[in-house]
Amino acid sequence: MIDLTREFFIQERIPEDLNVDSMLEELGWEMMQLMRGIEVEALDLDTEGGWVKVRVSGADEGAAENLIYRTYGKLKRAEEAKVGESLKGFITDLGEVGYGIYFKAFLGEKDCLYPLYEMRKQLVDNMKLSTRAIANIYGFMNDVSMEINVTKIDEKGIYVSLSPRQVRMIRDMIKMGREILLVVRATPKQVKRALNRTGHYRDVSMVRKSFLSHMLICKRKTQAKGLIPRLGPYLPGAKFSTISQDKFRKLTEVNFLNHSTQ
Repeated sequence: MIDLTREFFIQERIPEDLNVDSMLEELGWEMMQLMRGIEVEALDLDTEGGWVKVRVSGADEGAAENLIYRTYGKLKRAEEAKVGESLKGFITDLGEVGYGIYFKAFLGEKDCLYPLYEMRKQLVDNMKLSTRAIANIYGFMNDVSMEINVTKIDEKGIYVSLSPRQVRMIRDMIKMGREILLVVRATPKQVKRALNRTGHYRDVSMVRKSFLSHMLICKRKTQAKGLIPRLGPYLPGAKFSTISQDKFRKLTEVNFLNHSTQ
């Protein structure tokens, strides 16, 4: 008898200290909506090491797997990493080391390093700022999801940088005078519900970076910092950070916003 079941991991993380079951339920409903018209008998979600594992059964299990991969990203093992590829990374242990930021991007224990020298070159025009200072400017915090590129692989590990597209998106918003509120550890439904309850839904554009990581692009005259006390009570498990022109002005003395992101 032919086995019509596929089991695989996707590029989505759910921290183990959250209500994992309820979040997997919401993610599962989202996937079922995505797979309307596809013959699927069962969809089961679980986590392993924080990563979401999908088990799908039915006559169209192959089509379902491909659709889920296209939507959420295929999680690879570290040994499958290739220089130049772009993928979804999640910041972990921010501030634990001074020589860069670690991202989780592959199945297993091995993390990827975004070295401080690469951060300085790419983000602050080679200014001698610390990891923590640069992280503050760009709103980095644990569990934030960013698009990253693999830049080098050697016996010591995997090295990455932010993708040029990711950096350009942030800089373009700042140059336009638009502040950004980053929200992590909250589902899309939870964030939308909070925005509706506070009356701020029309004040921001929501950019989803992953299931539990979002950028709220503020309209002009809306301050990202001011949204935190309003949204916070409706998002009790969430964490917030901001990106604004004020941060760039305070911590830098040169205008590098127009420089290349390569």
